[in-house]
Amino acid sequence: MYTEQDMAVINGKIRKNWLVLAPILAALLAAYVYALHAGIHWLAMVMGPLLFVAACYGLLAYLVPNTRYRSFLESLEDGLSRDVCGTIVEISDRAEPQDGAMVLPVRVKLDPDAEGGAEEKHTSALAERLRLGQDEDTDDERIVYLNVSKRSGFPAPGTAVLLHCCGRHIKAVEIKDA
Repeated sequence: MYTEQDMAVINGKIRKNWLVLAPILAALLAAYVYALHAGIHWLAMVMGPLLFVAACYGLLAYLVPNTRYRSFLESLEDGLSRDVCGTIVEISDRAEPQDGAMVLPVRVKLDPDAEGGAEEKHTSALAERLRLGQDEDTDDERIVYLNVSKRSGFPAPGTAVLLHCCGRHIKAVEIKDA
């Protein structure tokens, strides 16, 4: 689902934001310094807050979200991965921010027999369920997160899948044959 082009696109956005923001801030700073040096107090009083607001808006509205998303992409590439095997139960329609990306929660019913070393995991999960007072047949469901921009082509609910995840985020998906 994620490619090198995703990283190139976000780096291009960051570069473009800097190329637009830097000259604007430089011009405002130059006007502010000129006003201070020339003794034009009213211009300095206007340019000081205008410079501050422009810098805050440019950084907080454009650069910070893009750098957070780039950090998210880097952690997907370099972070610890795990596989989740199961059936998609539900894909939420409501997007939420999570680790710098807008994501959709996906409920997955786990298939304990499909994982490697599943018997030991299944036994410890069963012991945990019994400790919590749940039935032995209770389904084990997990919530993982799908990037909103990667929604197209993602399997529909009811599909058996193998999800490659980094933390709680889906990196790639494989449809299992029934």
